[in-house]
Amino acid sequence: MYKKTLLVNANGNEFYGWSEHDLFPTTGELIFNTAMSGFVEILSDPSYINQIVSFTSSHIGNYGLSMEDFESSAPQISAAIGNSFTSNPSSWRNEKSLTSWLKEYEIPYSGGFDIRAITKYIRSNGSQIFAIGTENYKEELIDELKKAKNIIGDNSALTAGSLKNKFNTTEGKVGIIDLGTKKSIVNVLENHNLQVVFIKPQITAQEIKNMKLKGLLISNGPGDPRSLTQVISTVRELIGTLPIFGICLGHQILGLACGLIVEKLDFGHHGSNHPVKIQGIKKALITSQNHGFAVQKINGRIEHKKFGQIETYATNLNDGSNEGLSIWDSLAYSVQFHPESGPGTSDGLQIFDPFIELMENYYAKK
Repeated sequence: MYKKTLLVNANGNEFYGWSEHDLFPTTGELIFNTAMSGFVEILSDPSYINQIVSFTSSHIGNYGLSMEDFESSAPQISAAIGNSFTSNPSSWRNEKSLTSWLKEYEIPYSGGFDIRAITKYIRSNGSQIFAIGTENYKEELIDELKKAKNIIGDNSALTAGSLKNKFNTTEGKVGIIDLGTKKSIVNVLENHNLQVVFIKPQITAQEIKNMKLKGLLISNGPGDPRSLTQVISTVRELIGTLPIFGICLGHQILGLACGLIVEKLDFGHHGSNHPVKIQGIKKALITSQNHGFAVQKINGRIEHKKFGQIETYATNLNDGSNEGLSIWDSLAYSVQFHPESGPGTSDGLQIFDPFIELMENYYAKK
């Protein structure tokens, strides 16, 4: 017997769906994702912590899941909604259904929603905090909204990292400031015969310098980058001392470390089909994205008194927002989208090449 599901915000805006079981009240920032596949990667990506993901694709999970696609060991989202969730998937790679996986971790999910109406609402009103649960929990949903965590000031990235180190030594390895690192990023580095070590965000710049790393990657992650003041300060002190590459949240942190402004987008970029123009590349890249904040775009170049020339080298072709910063004078650059193609096309893999080249040149001179 199906149960009515209620999605509601503090303004009283309501959307209804259906579920096969009771959904206890949960809150999160409601965003929409336009990907037509890659559901396992999305659900397990720590960047989605504290978010309710509305999938615009018609059928969610029809090919099930494979542990090979996990970005972390468990689902990270607050809840998932869509038009229809498949409980009996069909694929030679399938190990279990998405629905059974979400149930295992008590993550609410519900189909039957008018996703077009929800998407239009978010586009017109911006992403907002919503509560979701079975309709009979309506009073509890309203109570949960009053104490829900706001995305502004959310520092969940400080505890989002979960990957474990394989090595006891750090010299000559790639350090990753782990703010919720996706396994796909690690896979790309390891496919280039690089060894990685994960660094807690509470570490100091001097401690990182003492590690004698080959390079430093600032990872993706959830929440508001402006709240990560210690990480920003650490990165600011490290710029120019070793090769640095920032991805998504890491891009925003690099921008903040340079004194640039980061602002909240109305409804963010979430999907795997966003076109990006890269300087020096004739064709646009089709990219995977998941971010609700953006670094201010630099028109031309600015001269930083400590770090040298800073410029925007990548631009979103949908809205013109900043998709990449380059500070080549200080061996640093970053990208707003996800170049590791998990999920998404392999267009962005070439964005790792400058980082690898910078590390080879830097380490050869030591």
